[in-house]
Amino acid sequence: MSDDESTAPDDGSNDAPGSIATKLLRTAVPDAIRRRFALKFVIVLLVMGVVIVAVGFVATNAISAQTQDRTVEEYESLAAQQGNLVSQWVEGRQEVVRTISDDPVWTSNNTTRMTSTLTGETMPTLSESAFEIRLIGESDVGATVFVASSGSGQNLPIEGSRYEWIADTEFDGPNDVVISPTYRAGTTGKYVVAFASPTADGNRTFVAEMQLTPLAEQLSSDRVSGGFSYVVNESGAIMLDTAIANSSVQNHNTTGQYGDEQALDASATLQNAESGVMTNRPASTGVMGQKYAVGYSPVIVAGQDLGWHAMIHAPRSQLFGFANSVSQTGLVVSVVLGFVIVLIGAVLGFNTSRSIDRLTGKAEKIEEGNLDVDISSGRIDNIGRLYDGFANMRDALRQQIEEAEAARKEAEVSRAEAMEMNNYLQEKAEEYSEIMQACARGDLTRRMEPEGENEAIDQIAADFNEMITELEMTTGQLKTFADEVEEGGQSLQQSAETVRDASEQVADSVQKISDDAYDQKERLQRISERMDEVATTLEELADDHPDLEFDEALSNIRDVASDIEQAVELGEQTMSESENVAGAAEEQAAELNEVSARADELTRYAQYLGDGLGNFETEEEHEFVFQTGASSPDPSSAGEGDDS
Repeated sequence: MSDDESTAPDDGSNDAPGSIATKLLRTAVPDAIRRRFALKFVIVLLVMGVVIVAVGFVATNAISAQTQDRTVEEYESLAAQQGNLVSQWVEGRQEVVRTISDDPVWTSNNTTRMTSTLTGETMPTLSESAFEIRLIGESDVGATVFVASSGSGQNLPIEGSRYEWIADTEFDGPNDVVISPTYRAGTTGKYVVAFASPTADGNRTFVAEMQLTPLAEQLSSDRVSGGFSYVVNESGAIMLDTAIANSSVQNHNTTGQYGDEQALDASATLQNAESGVMTNRPASTGVMGQKYAVGYSPVIVAGQDLGWHAMIHAPRSQLFGFANSVSQTGLVVSVVLGFVIVLIGAVLGFNTSRSIDRLTGKAEKIEEGNLDVDISSGRIDNIGRLYDGFANMRDALRQQIEEAEAARKEAEVSRAEAMEMNNYLQEKAEEYSEIMQACARGDLTRRMEPEGENEAIDQIAADFNEMITELEMTTGQLKTFADEVEEGGQSLQQSAETVRDASEQVADSVQKISDDAYDQKERLQRISERMDEVATTLEELADDHPDLEFDEALSNIRDVASDIEQAVELGEQTMSESENVAGAAEEQAAELNEVSARADELTRYAQYLGDGLGNFETEEEHEFVFQTGASSPDPSSAGEGDDS
């Protein structure tokens, strides 16, 4: 296994397709290559060079193919244009001949007038392409002769002349025009095509010979360098070779036989104005002495079935020269570009590999623990930044080691302090727990002593002391109150006995008892509310500190509060009965026994309340003002004494 292979455990996160491909690549590549960056870099460069050449080759071929396709389309369009040009040339002259043949002058017997018309009017109408025009008909003796002519031979028979074919021509109607094959006219050697149409009476034939040189000149203007155009009929006879447009050319194939029958057959299958191209025709003695391309298009003439075809030819080397040049140039550029990239990459890779090897050696020294190794480079590229990064890493590592040592020492100090604080908190917790348990058992004289070591612990002590102080004060007041209630009950019982002896004194005593009972009820209600507040405070403290036990203290306080409420209710009942006694002194005497019993019951409740409060130990008994008799203060002053 190579040194750069990861030894991290497989957690299932490396199952992605990229990771699998990387594993397969690592398995396939020998370790000798994987350990050497320079060798890997050279291999990658070679692969890149091959890929660039391959991509360039494919792209060049694609561009060349597109160029060839575009050239073929243009060549096919050129064939269609030449076919249309020949069609227009034939149709134009066909229409002119048809129109001229309908002139009534050709039906007269005035040969002088007809000859004058031919030379003076008709020839200019047919344009400069007209070679010679004649009017052919029967003579008085029944022979076919030249009735009128733009040249010589008037009244001579046509037999043995180039017009002999007219005698055997049959027309389909007065508007029919017959077009002859190409032939040479007269001693000048001009190549012409004759257009023949019957006159209006059908007895004579108007014939116009049209020169092909102007048409050849038009077709020659649209050709590829080194190429030429033919007009070929269905039997393979060449009706027109555009070479005749050049008077210096003696060797041309007009009226000869076309040598590419396959291209001619392909053109014959086309309909309307369609066209086609054969791009790779072999050299042929009847066409071209090298490989060539041929474009073909039928010559369509309304009302005529000529069977003519426009055939354009060009050497493949000329037609596809630009595409071939693009292909060759693209291939050369791709090869040169690939070589340059490999060369430049090799130089850069060598420098990079050497720098990385140096950095690797320095990294190994750092790994061995030498943090004083010099890591510097004059490069400012990524390799230079990598050197800077390793230098920064070395410095950071040195600093981290120093900081770690300092942190270790600081941690040891902090650990000792934490252990000391933990011991202190544990001791205070045990101390506070013992104090709370003592208070829960009824010893309200205990207090927690804040020491200033921990703010939270001191705050707990202060809150607890404040609560216990309030509870101690309330408990002391309740004790005083219970004693006074007990004394008041005894006084009430003695008063009831005295009233039995004197009803008048009973009325006054009952009234005073009623007043005292009212005051007692007010005080008892305030004490009950104060006990509820103390119980609520203890419940909140128990919720905040679940480890403290206040259940017993809360239960005792709730019992005391319940007793106080019963005492209040009893006082209200006593006051009501006392008022009834005050209203009817004579009836009160009979009921004093019941009042005495109620007073005795109140005394017992007060004793019970005093016994319950006796379970709580306090520093001092807080005076709870509760006086009877004429010197008893009003409720407001009593409240002030309670708050003190």
